[in-house]
Amino acid sequence: MKPISVIGVISWLLISALAGFGYSNWAIANGFHIPVSGISLSISVAVVAIILLVLVFPIWKYKRNLKKILQAKDATQVKKALPVDPFYAVRVLLLAKAASVTAALFIGWHSGVLTKQFLSPVIANEAIGPNLSAAIASLLLLAVAFIVVEICKLPDDGDSSAKEKSVTA
Repeated sequence: MKPISVIGVISWLLISALAGFGYSNWAIANGFHIPVSGISLSISVAVVAIILLVLVFPIWKYKRNLKKILQAKDATQVKKALPVDPFYAVRVLLLAKAASVTAALFIGWHSGVLTKQFLSPVIANEAIGPNLSAAIASLLLLAVAFIVVEICKLPDDGDSSAKEKSVTA
């Protein structure tokens, strides 16, 4: 499975930033309030990041134990690494990829709204805190998603040079 595309994440972030800025601009021009995210969004996004870290822990533990076994000189003294269900690992990886797209959308939206707030002549101070906390929680989720994808990455086989030689020959 391909890793998270940084260009894709950036493009979703920019599209949603334009949408957040545009909607905020339209709302203010038509006499509505600037959109404010509830504090529950920040809490929910942070909880999803924590859950994602908890879900990846068995995979990280397996990779750490496997690395210890490979580096050990006496394999009898090292605790055997219990394998992780590959379907579980794929589900965690897919959840991390979905979380990265969602986090990019939230970061973009809130950065667009915050940009409009800071550029307008009258700043609504009560709207800055919730939108800023939602953007920070979304940044946390995006970082966790990239970490989880890195943990779920399969190690190299070591015989890639043999494959390259057979392809080029």
